[in-house]
Amino acid sequence: MKKTILSILSISLVTAAAFAQIQPANANFDNWETLNGPISNTYEEPNDWNTSNECTALINQFSVTKSTDAYQGTHSARLESRSTSFQGVIANGVVTTAQMICLAQGGGQEGGSSYTDSFVPDSVVGWYKYTPANMDSAYGQIMFLANNEIDTVSFTRVDLHAAAEWTRFSHPITPIDGISPEKLSLLFSSSWGDGGQGEAEVGSILFIDDVKFVYAEDVSVGEELSAKNWSVYPNPAVDVLNVKSLLGEQANIEILDITGKTVRFLNLRTSTSSVDITDLVSGVYLYQIRSLENEVLRTGKLLVNH
Repeated sequence: MKKTILSILSISLVTAAAFAQIQPANANFDNWETLNGPISNTYEEPNDWNTSNECTALINQFSVTKSTDAYQGTHSARLESRSTSFQGVIANGVVTTAQMICLAQGGGQEGGSSYTDSFVPDSVVGWYKYTPANMDSAYGQIMFLANNEIDTVSFTRVDLHAAAEWTRFSHPITPIDGISPEKLSLLFSSSWGDGGQGEAEVGSILFIDDVKFVYAEDVSVGEELSAKNWSVYPNPAVDVLNVKSLLGEQANIEILDITGKTVRFLNLRTSTSSVDITDLVSGVYLYQIRSLENEVLRTGKLLVNH
């Protein structure tokens, strides 16, 4: 009996450890609070997030609102790029875990929420709907900071394009090497351009919901089996990276550098494919294998060592 109890306890501790990784707080945007504005007005903001409403409350205009049109749960965040009465400035709808900097023209963000893991997640996933004005696009931005917020040790950008229905996005996060992150700056914006410079498109509307980080330990049994259907070798790699599908599946592989830039993209149309990496600088990269339907099949870190 004692052995059984100890076995159950051991499994419980392992399971708890596997799911102990940090997730962004209130990233389903279900919880909101009412804040007092500077001109005897009030507005709502999602708990644990800051928004561009802080910068436009003075003119009683709000680009981020609570919506009951949610993918999951009770609410989502609705972000809209709106014109203002101030010198051609456009207010992007922005939600962020960083602190907003409100300037007459320009502005931005600084810092972020506390992050205590010694490594970054493998990818970010979430759900969105987007109605762009003209040829606009929305985006998400994931930054991990270190050394008292001086250094950006990981930067990832996710572009979000027109989607009339709730659509899943998934994007690998740029890995880091040798530096433990201290702060997380996670941001979503309704427009690609800088509204402070009049470059955003008025009328672009983004709904964002159910944002999560994915860690290697978090994969489901089905995802784990799918990952095992692929072999990526050698790692470390020198000149060529081989990718083998044990089931003969067709897919795509993307390799990103530490800045989040895609440095290789290859269609995997045969059971074994070779990726030429002779011109890649030695260092740490991230790879992700996706199905032709854009579902993540395997993700991992790649060490290039010439």
